[in-house]
Amino acid sequence: MKAKDLFIDRYHAGLQLAELIANAQPTNPIVYGIPRGGVLVAAPIAHQLNCPLDVAIAKKIVLPAYPETAIGAVTTNGMGLEIGQRYCTDREWSQAVQQAQSKASGLLHTFEPFRPQINIAGATAILVDDGIATGATIGAIASVMKAMPYREIWVAAPVAPMRMPNAIAAYIDREILLMQPTVFVSVSSFYRHFPEVTTSEALSCFRSNNSAE
Repeated sequence: MKAKDLFIDRYHAGLQLAELIANAQPTNPIVYGIPRGGVLVAAPIAHQLNCPLDVAIAKKIVLPAYPETAIGAVTTNGMGLEIGQRYCTDREWSQAVQQAQSKASGLLHTFEPFRPQINIAGATAILVDDGIATGATIGAIASVMKAMPYREIWVAAPVAPMRMPNAIAAYIDREILLMQPTVFVSVSSFYRHFPEVTTSEALSCFRSNNSAE
């Protein structure tokens, strides 16, 4: 891929997404950034739409030997999505789920004091991440949101595989993507600058956006 085809960084990718989403005219939108990197993409979208920015949290379920490979995801309330439980024992799975849920709960605790008070009834939930690979994280969140009184659930990301993962497709009403390459290696390979985002950086971005409202 040529350098000119890469996203500069998460913020600029969010600016591009914001234009597409604004043109789609979502009804009563609420933008949900998925910490940590997704918050940086979501902030300019919420600003463009002049709507609330919140967070939606789930953590990948991984095995210690393969920390970069998601075999599922779990939300803070224990709702999970399984895409690879067959690769481990029941005990390994249980331990991995507990660890992921603990991380998700800790992250929620950090953001909770700064989240906006919003009415979700009839709103369009727009889930935003910096990219989609397995779809486990967004899928776990969307599966929970599907049972809530949102009007629609949209997913927005700068890049995703050519075929949207089944983990997501069953729970969303619309997807807005900037790029769906035929060859998908990793999310980071589609950015010029893709540093790891710390919790403090994501929280600072989240607070700055909401304090400006």
